[in-house]
Amino acid sequence: MKRKFLVNIIFLITVSVVVKAFWVLAVDRTVQNVAGEEAYGFYFSLFSFSVLFTLLLDMGLSGFNNRAVSADPGRVRLYFGNVLLLRLALTAAYFAVTLTVAWAMGYSPRQVSMLLILMINQVMASLTLWLRSNISGMQYLLLDSMLSVSDRLIMIVICSVLLWGGVLSGPFRIEWFVWTQTAAYFTVMALSLMIVIRRGGVSKVKPDMSVLRGIVISGLPYAVVVFAMTIYWRTDTVLIERLLPGGAREAGNYAQAFRLFDAFAMIPVMFGGLLLPILSRELAAGNDVRALAVTAARALLPPLGIAAVTMATFSQEILDLLYRSPAPSAVDAFTLLMFTLVPAGVTYVFSTMLTAAGLMKRLAMITLAAMVVTVIMNLFLIPEYSAAGAALSALVTQSLVAAACVIEVRKSMFSMVVPAKVSLFLAMLLLTFAAGQLMRHFDMPWGLAAALQLITGFICALVFRMIEPLQSIKLILTKR
Repeated sequence: MKRKFLVNIIFLITVSVVVKAFWVLAVDRTVQNVAGEEAYGFYFSLFSFSVLFTLLLDMGLSGFNNRAVSADPGRVRLYFGNVLLLRLALTAAYFAVTLTVAWAMGYSPRQVSMLLILMINQVMASLTLWLRSNISGMQYLLLDSMLSVSDRLIMIVICSVLLWGGVLSGPFRIEWFVWTQTAAYFTVMALSLMIVIRRGGVSKVKPDMSVLRGIVISGLPYAVVVFAMTIYWRTDTVLIERLLPGGAREAGNYAQAFRLFDAFAMIPVMFGGLLLPILSRELAAGNDVRALAVTAARALLPPLGIAAVTMATFSQEILDLLYRSPAPSAVDAFTLLMFTLVPAGVTYVFSTMLTAAGLMKRLAMITLAAMVVTVIMNLFLIPEYSAAGAALSALVTQSLVAAACVIEVRKSMFSMVVPAKVSLFLAMLLLTFAAGQLMRHFDMPWGLAAALQLITGFICALVFRMIEPLQSIKLILTKR
């Protein structure tokens, strides 16, 4: 299982880095630069608002389905028709609630018009996520990994033509960016549907009320977790746009900081997505998963931590490279968000373990508490500190969630956190940060200084045995 996880995660990260790095650094960034901060902030705040109630689209069905199908792949045929019927009803609820709240918040006709398209995109993205949970649950992990980047690949092709193909007679419109997402989500959704029907042996859609009732009851804790996590991940942009004068522009400034954070946060998300079906299968078979969990944590956290500290050290330089005129609040927010990557990585490893073990009620309590904390902090910090206040709220919230998940895993499953290892991990991050600060005092290009800081961090990781590349290579090459 450790070999299977490492092989698949290396492939997934390699493909994702190539595709998503080009998307973030070339396409998405260029769209913001050519459309302008206000236009992009207008889109970005509406996008975040469309995400807030996506709980109603899924109700935790993807997480529940992934764990259930991983334990017994035959459940694809049993659950498919029932979940599809349920999702149609949930889609109606999503549209009703989201549009009602948008009306209550005083959104303009133009905002509602774009919001409707973004909501359709969310419906397709959520449906694709559920379809992919069947694919990964059946252990077609490589196929699922390819699907996970397919939407971005399609968007890259279309947006590249629009931005650099010389096909436009006028300026780029943000609405075209949204329609590009629509085309990509529809294509991947249709492809995922065909794969599930063929690989899962689905021959008919026949809902069963008793099965449907069981799915709803079992999925409720997953729904609570998804809802709470959505709120504390996405409410900041909405509140920035609503609470601050010139909210659309401020939301655009925050998007400058959030873009790279969101891109790097996809790495822990990918780890969790790949780890969940493997852990669920092993736990269902009664196997010990401690070694697999430790392998996942060691593969993710040291490299992520070193990269996060390095980017936080050179916040101004990185944003100057990416944007024409990054706002000071964006620079401060970027620094805090980079540090936030570390607890976010811890959260995804340990929350995935709790999910695979079926300890959803406890995870739900943790995420609900985090939701309350982040909303309260944002209400106080955003009016005072703008984008930096939202980023500080994210750092505090993610740190609390990470600590709570670690404690809950230790209490309910097993202990995999050794105090000495935690101390070495923190020492590695501190030495990496100190090396970066030292490099800044020398007269050298910042890119070279950042590279030396990264090298210092990885040397520390090797010395402290946070990473053991030779052992990982040996494990990958061992076929058994």
